[in-house]
Amino acid sequence: MSRDPYATGLETALAEIKSLCPGIKASFLFTNEGTIVAGDSDATVDTKRALHSFQSVSEKASPIGGILKLSIAGSNGDLQISQANDMYLATAISKDADEKYLLTITGVIVPTVLKLLKTIIHTPAPPKAAPPQQLTTKKITGFFAGDSAEVDRKILTEWSDFFKGQTINTIQIQAPNGKTTRCKVKAIDDERLEGKGLIRIPEKTLKTLRVKEEDVVGVKPLAP
Repeated sequence: MSRDPYATGLETALAEIKSLCPGIKASFLFTNEGTIVAGDSDATVDTKRALHSFQSVSEKASPIGGILKLSIAGSNGDLQISQANDMYLATAISKDADEKYLLTITGVIVPTVLKLLKTIIHTPAPPKAAPPQQLTTKKITGFFAGDSAEVDRKILTEWSDFFKGQTINTIQIQAPNGKTTRCKVKAIDDERLEGKGLIRIPEKTLKTLRVKEEDVVGVKPLAP
């Protein structure tokens, strides 16, 4: 049986249902094709026999829309099979089980857990964010100042390593007053200023942020 997070989560849910309903001897979830997705530790080889019986009936019921619920009576208890979203839940229950209570629990918990797990597992993880650097501002002036900010080459290398070798071209700068802006970035071209925790910023960008030289700003790379 698969040990991926989806199956593991379903097996945990089945175990919890069993603890809530002592009348359940075993339970498992399977697809319409007969593949068992999850089952508790007490599910036995008899499950294959039950699946074969279900598939035989399901094929005959296909022309009328399929099966929503099936009950198979046995000498020591019953096997209840019911649809749960796009799968089926099979529960082997004892003769003295409270079927109404059992159906209430399984009919609510299992579909909810299925929906929740699919949402969690198939939701893409948020993009990674590199921790911001606290850097002291220096103004870039002159005709060739351009629009790019400048930081230490070492910082650019660390950011690149964080994003698995991708070149960092854009950063976000946040001023102490909360204002933020994005701009292009390149390495400081003056060796005398390297290693001093500085960020060189064009004068117009300083005005946009409403900061002055020697202010400390938060700087973080934006994912390439």
